[in-house]
Amino acid sequence: MSLLKKLIKRAIKYLLRLARPVLFFVPKLIIKLIIRIFNVKFLKNTYFPRIGHLCAEPDCYIKEGLLGLHPKYFTIAFAPENTVANAYLLKYWSQYIKFITNPSLCRIIKRFIVKPEIEYDVQQYCVAINQTADAFKIQALWGDRPPLLTIKSEDIIRGEDCLKKMGLPPGVWFICVHSREGGYSPSDEHYHSFRNSEIENYFLAMNEIAKRGGWCIRMGDPSMKKLPAMNNVIDYAHSTYRADWLDLYIAARCKFFLGNSSGAFGMASIFGVPVATVNMAPLSVTLPYGIKDIGIPKLLRVKSSGKMLTFREILSSPIGDARYAEIYEREGIELLDNTPEDVLDLALEQFERVNGTIQYTDDDECLQHQFKSLMHPGHYTYGSASRIGRDFLRKYRHLL
Repeated sequence: MSLLKKLIKRAIKYLLRLARPVLFFVPKLIIKLIIRIFNVKFLKNTYFPRIGHLCAEPDCYIKEGLLGLHPKYFTIAFAPENTVANAYLLKYWSQYIKFITNPSLCRIIKRFIVKPEIEYDVQQYCVAINQTADAFKIQALWGDRPPLLTIKSEDIIRGEDCLKKMGLPPGVWFICVHSREGGYSPSDEHYHSFRNSEIENYFLAMNEIAKRGGWCIRMGDPSMKKLPAMNNVIDYAHSTYRADWLDLYIAARCKFFLGNSSGAFGMASIFGVPVATVNMAPLSVTLPYGIKDIGIPKLLRVKSSGKMLTFREILSSPIGDARYAEIYEREGIELLDNTPEDVLDLALEQFERVNGTIQYTDDDECLQHQFKSLMHPGHYTYGSASRIGRDFLRKYRHLL
């Protein structure tokens, strides 16, 4: 009897070995037919664990399609739960893209989609090491069309309630403030530490916003240093109310977003909210995302001599595109944070732009043109329709 059992087991193993190619081929064939019939594309090289990528990659892909720069597809993206920077944002993007969030299902389907013809690579939008990122061309072409996303009515109702509980008076305007620190992703901070800046350098601007009747909501996460008590300031980064949906609500409803070289400002951009970015580095990334945006860079100084590098010197050398902290160390270059006055000037410029009271002189336009003329294809933000801060260019025109 035991011999018979062994023979049966061997026979079953042999039949399964013979059937394995068929068992693999049938679902593969079904998937191929579905992909062909519905013109399916799977997004490739998405980097959804980072909020900037989760905002910009779908935004650029969808706008690119609506602009007729790629055919219309039924689009699928893998976003395994617990690996996404803001899971609630998927609910907004899902009107355009189908997301697969079950980790097991992601692994199974990925085994069948290794051919380039069924994938759409989004790496060129934002990663773009040593080359121009496509995001800025797409945003320039999109122009002043409405944003793809609008905040949902149910999020407005509960968002207003949460802000009231946090101390924001009903009906007042506010801005978002965010300064990158190193606590969110310590494992790769040695690459990106040069992008950090001190939140204290924002205080002058925040105080001025308060004087003008506005409030400041400091965005971020609990790894950041706590703010001292300040008039009309909410330290949301340390609030017990922090939530994915509330992050989006606050960013979507602010007057403008005052940020830096972190993707957090993308939460405002995708809802059409203007952005002002300070302390941008490297210099080639200075121009922000959309046509409503303005930005200013960190200055560079040679450690050994104390010499300030001009914008031309920087952008005509590899240091203009340096995306890793070790490069600056190796070249003996020190990055200087924007002064509190520089941050204030940029915040007030965006305040005037939003209120429709901004004034640019012919000299301002000339300085703008001079700076942009130093950028060429290959620089990260080449072709961006955004602007360099007006007062920054006036103050540092000698570096042009």
